[in-house]
Amino acid sequence: MELDLKHINEGFENSDANKIYTELKIYFENNKEKIRFQKHPLGFKYFKLGSISATEELRLHLWTKTNENHDNDLQVHDHSFNFKSFVIFGLLINHIYKSNYDKDAVGLIYDVKFRNERSRLILNSSKQKLIDLKSEKLSTGNFYEIQSNEFHKTENLVEPSLTILKITKPKSKVARVYSPKKLSKLSKFERTFLSENDNNNLINEVVELIKLGTSTVANNVYKK
Repeated sequence: MELDLKHINEGFENSDANKIYTELKIYFENNKEKIRFQKHPLGFKYFKLGSISATEELRLHLWTKTNENHDNDLQVHDHSFNFKSFVIFGLLINHIYKSNYDKDAVGLIYDVKFRNERSRLILNSSKQKLIDLKSEKLSTGNFYEIQSNEFHKTENLVEPSLTILKITKPKSKVARVYSPKKLSKLSKFERTFLSENDNNNLINEVVELIKLGTSTVANNVYKK
């Protein structure tokens, strides 16, 4: 594990916001040349910082003013991993759901298969009804956790918003997505990299958001 990642992980282990800010700033200073953001089907841009262990990884998610959802009907999903997330800067709302069989329901669950930076959907089950469990607003400096089998949808309330995730991969868990209707064709998405110019602009934006998050948390602590 790279030393920078080890130090960021220590911030997660101790839920230490200041540690994450400090070490993330150092990471960007030391690794700017190899940072490449990709497009995600849920509309944000993301970058894999690297692995902490064989089953753990750190990732950045950035919601900008140019959200590009692959399909607005396919926003409720679960994951192939558990994760703990930290809001570096911004305001999000996370909705948690569960899906139950109902003979009159028209919703469907699709498995998400990943291969070579591409994802495709395969029908898992039909007649699924989505039930709201809770919603939670998350602001700068907040930590939150999602388990791999929890259906959820995250909405960005203030653009841009930036989060860092520590993911932990359980064995043989397949990601799933909920659709309110049957898809006319099974969806595919390629997670392409940004152009060099767009990527550089995004890196500069992330660096500024880290600074804004650092000062926001520091001011909140001071006010207390």
